[in-house]
Amino acid sequence: MNLDVEVALTPPATPPTPDWLAAALDARIADGRLPPGTRLPSQRELATSVGLSRPMVREAISRLVERGSVEVHPGRGAFVRQVRPEDAQRPLDRIYRRQAVTARSLVEARTMLEGEAAALAAQRATSDDLVRLRHHLDVFDAAATTSERARADLAFHAAMVDAAHNPVIATMFASIRRFVWQQLLRSLDDPDVSRAGVPHHREVYAAIERGDAMAARNAAAGHMEVALRWYGDDLDLPIVELTDHPVIDPQAAAEDP
Repeated sequence: MNLDVEVALTPPATPPTPDWLAAALDARIADGRLPPGTRLPSQRELATSVGLSRPMVREAISRLVERGSVEVHPGRGAFVRQVRPEDAQRPLDRIYRRQAVTARSLVEARTMLEGEAAALAAQRATSDDLVRLRHHLDVFDAAATTSERARADLAFHAAMVDAAHNPVIATMFASIRRFVWQQLLRSLDDPDVSRAGVPHHREVYAAIERGDAMAARNAAAGHMEVALRWYGDDLDLPIVELTDHPVIDPQAAAEDP
């Protein structure tokens, strides 16, 4: 929906502020009155309707951009942004880091999360989902470096989660994507872990392809248990200490290689 809309905003009893305008627009975005793709009224129109200066309106719009509610296209205006699972990554990433989340905690969480995702994928995966999963497995097998293998590995796990077609699970996975990336680098750098864990990829895929939810869940859980068996003392290290590889944007790492 790329058309201007009327936004019924009643100025507050006290003088309006950028915070008030940002909150009022964000509330209308959250409850669906301003759906994704909607173009907001121009800064001039908003300024006139609520009694703010245009610089103050720009400040309010900037805050919505920072929150991920709005995106601005130069020359076209401000548009309501489609929410994405990875939006959860930035705020939760900071919380996880402050908690010094360990490899053990991550493995336990991933076992629950990805085990159920695999089971749902076995029930819901489309032909396109299966094509994506096969593609990432093939790219993984052809990769020449640890980073390339980790990138394909992360893309496979993300595609498996997407194949569950559950936005809550997708958002939960997106929130730990950076930590999964670092764990994958640790695992793929270790010949013993890699040798024990990599075959599970094909087992997970085969179970999803034939629609066997229980086998898919068990294969995904078995994949996670490899770290519990082989990491040793590293299991109780903070995730950020597992590898010397540089930390990159986890979303970029998960894009189709």
